[in-house]
Amino acid sequence: MKRFLSMLLAGVLCVSMAAGLTGCGGTQDNTPVVATIDGEDVQSSELAAYIVYNLMYYENSFGMDISVLAGDDIFNGIKEGCLNQVKQYRAIQKLAEQEGVSLSQSSKDTLEENKDANREALGSKTGGFTRWLKYTVKGDEDPFVTYLNSYGYTEELYDSNNETTQLMYDVIDKYYDDGIITEQFHDTYLHAKSILIADTDEDGNQLEGDALTEAQQKAQSILDQAKADPDSFDELWEENNADTAQSDDGYYFTEGDMVTEYYDAVSNMEDGAINDELVYYEGYGWFIIERLELKDEALTDTASYLNNSGEEGDDSTIKDAIGEQIVQDKLDEIIETMEVETTEEYDKITAYNVNTYLPFNADAFVEEGSGSAGSAVGSAG
Repeated sequence: MKRFLSMLLAGVLCVSMAAGLTGCGGTQDNTPVVATIDGEDVQSSELAAYIVYNLMYYENSFGMDISVLAGDDIFNGIKEGCLNQVKQYRAIQKLAEQEGVSLSQSSKDTLEENKDANREALGSKTGGFTRWLKYTVKGDEDPFVTYLNSYGYTEELYDSNNETTQLMYDVIDKYYDDGIITEQFHDTYLHAKSILIADTDEDGNQLEGDALTEAQQKAQSILDQAKADPDSFDELWEENNADTAQSDDGYYFTEGDMVTEYYDAVSNMEDGAINDELVYYEGYGWFIIERLELKDEALTDTASYLNNSGEEGDDSTIKDAIGEQIVQDKLDEIIETMEVETTEEYDKITAYNVNTYLPFNADAFVEEGSGSAGSAVGSAG
């Protein structure tokens, strides 16, 4: 997992795989109850944090005018999405309980290391006594907590988000250890290496006329050579492949990852086979494809995951992708059985008063009659 506030800034936003405050230790939460899920109270502090974060995200990342976000239709949609987020993390906890999974000591240590790195990056000193002396006795504001507050978060909520998200990955580890993920890998994934002869020039312009014909003839010639001598495929790939993003181990992919023409061609081939006819997709070109066998080690090799860009910090794996889909399917089943009831307090929350539902003092996020957002920064409660 990526370290610097990744759980907060990614996990919080994505309502499909998020977590939240679940009665963890720390200051008692006396904010109003806005909903119950299977009879369990949902405090406004949790829902308000998600709402504040989402409002800030939409404004800062997409330049959306805050007055538009504050409108009833859009705001109520955001609020409903945040309630769905609350349901998701509770479903993760229920799933973990069903699977007999709890946070391992290794997971706890990793979370603590990540938090220490985040605190240090934001200017907070780590260490219990030092922190207590500097931020409690002296009364200075902790930069880390102040940063969390600026997004509507308390430190307790941040911790709980991370713990629940890590719990989800511990469930995925169980499915991997049980062989469930490997089985689905073999049922749904393909592995292929291909030589692309582009139908565009170096500037990305579509080839036309004789240039297009020559490119197609070149592709056919390479296909004929590969079919005549399959052992020459790698050499032909080195000399002719225009797909610079492809590694020398080709691609691992599932349905929807590649263009349909490519996926269908590989699906109808046996391991070790080379396609009988050129596969063409306009804007890319002609593909000469060799289907390769699946290697189990690709499940945990970050270089094998198609959606990684190759940049440092891209550490997702095929194991994660398959595991997250399995988990999400199970979470959807759990959520369908949940009994959810909102209170009158839930209906009262608007973009103009959401800050008052946070468990610490915070400036108004949206000023009445203004077109800009304020900060949620306050002192931690």
